[in-house]
Amino acid sequence: MAMSETNFTGASSEYGTLPVLKEERQLGLFDHSLVNIGIAVATWAFLLGGTTAMFVGAWDGIAAIIIGNIIGVSIVSVSVCLGTSKYGVEQFTFARSVFGRVGVLLLVCIFLAIYGVGWSSVLSIMFGRAISEVTNSTMATGIGPNDIGVTWLAMVAIVVSWVLLWKGPTAVKWLNRIVGPGKLILCAGILLLLFGEKSWSTIAAAPALQPFDDPKTNFMVAVEINLAASFGWWPILGNISRFTKTPRAALWPNLVGIFAAAVVGETIGLLAALSLGNFDPTAWMIPLGGAVIGCSVLLFIGLANITAIVSIFYGMCLAMRQAGGRYFENIPWGILTGALFIPVIVVSFFPAQVYDKFFVFLAWTALGFAPLSGVTAVDYILLRRGRVNTRDLYSDAPEGDYAFWGGVNWIAFVALFVGGIVYYALFNPMSLTAHNALFNWISASVPSCLVAGLVHYVLTKRFLRGSRTGGYPA
Repeated sequence: MAMSETNFTGASSEYGTLPVLKEERQLGLFDHSLVNIGIAVATWAFLLGGTTAMFVGAWDGIAAIIIGNIIGVSIVSVSVCLGTSKYGVEQFTFARSVFGRVGVLLLVCIFLAIYGVGWSSVLSIMFGRAISEVTNSTMATGIGPNDIGVTWLAMVAIVVSWVLLWKGPTAVKWLNRIVGPGKLILCAGILLLLFGEKSWSTIAAAPALQPFDDPKTNFMVAVEINLAASFGWWPILGNISRFTKTPRAALWPNLVGIFAAAVVGETIGLLAALSLGNFDPTAWMIPLGGAVIGCSVLLFIGLANITAIVSIFYGMCLAMRQAGGRYFENIPWGILTGALFIPVIVVSFFPAQVYDKFFVFLAWTALGFAPLSGVTAVDYILLRRGRVNTRDLYSDAPEGDYAFWGGVNWIAFVALFVGGIVYYALFNPMSLTAHNALFNWISASVPSCLVAGLVHYVLTKRFLRGSRTGGYPA
């Protein structure tokens, strides 16, 4: 995805586990902003905007998009970008300082697998729906949005993604050079087509697609969806920021690139969904642009989704190899990546349950990544005061700083669990219904993040601060 656009060198830059050296770091403030714009203005931004339109109209939707993204992106940026940039360490190797060398493997296998498989499944099905719309228009195939034909086309995306990933991140360099600028052109094109059909006043007056009865709940659900999406950047941003030259270049481009670009892409998706009465971006293009333009755009969306899948799985596989140590380091890259695509193939057989319930997937990711962001931010900034023992990050010795108890920091996992309980006490991620009236005022992700961080802080101060276990300063 982003990293393949820059000519990084050295073993640590592609498959290795060593920290990135100063001379290997090529991303300054401007370059990092461009990279982040490229990954934020993606086809999933349109889907997120369309999902927001299910609950609120234009003005409330824009507000929900801005609020959700600025809070989530700010917390995640502080949580993962400062430490990885300072030390140049891969994000999940760095997370050993929080969860322990064995604990981070559990973290990768649970959180990252759900994230990687979930997002890749959504993108694969979007690819299948986009291409089926093209074949329906050009060859009269008649493939429905949830037909088996969509699944077979999704498998095409999966196989192509696996082949590109097998060849390494440089295999998609030329694709990214096309897809990156193309996404910006696509955004401008959709806006032109949209306002060529309807006026702003007409779109602004359009009702939400599938709202609940309570307007306050509708607005906070829309905010929660965008919080979930922004907290979902946690597995990605740290592994980009380790290639930045300074902490300043690691932090601020997330607000310039991730926040601003995501807001633009999601707002376009919101307005298009309200205008056309459908949250699915693959259903917009032919009605908006006609057969020729619409099919061309849908083919581009399919191409963009493949590059996104490769990017997600590259980070996921690299994290598993680095976090797993001897468990994964001897598995050939092609076999490791191929094995991880198997669950995506299985899930692609259920497009209605996965794609049409995209907002449910988002809510469940927030239940995990919101407390995770709180724990990692508090650990590095407040408890460690911005300092870690780099040597012990790579040590499996039982006397190392990050050995904890059998390689697992159970305090951090208790904090995650409590944060998840707080989330569920406020909001049901399956039905999107509030369990508590407080949800309409404080959301579920933000209190989940704050409580998890607070529990981690208190328990660490009580049981670990000043002891040899964990390497926390006295």
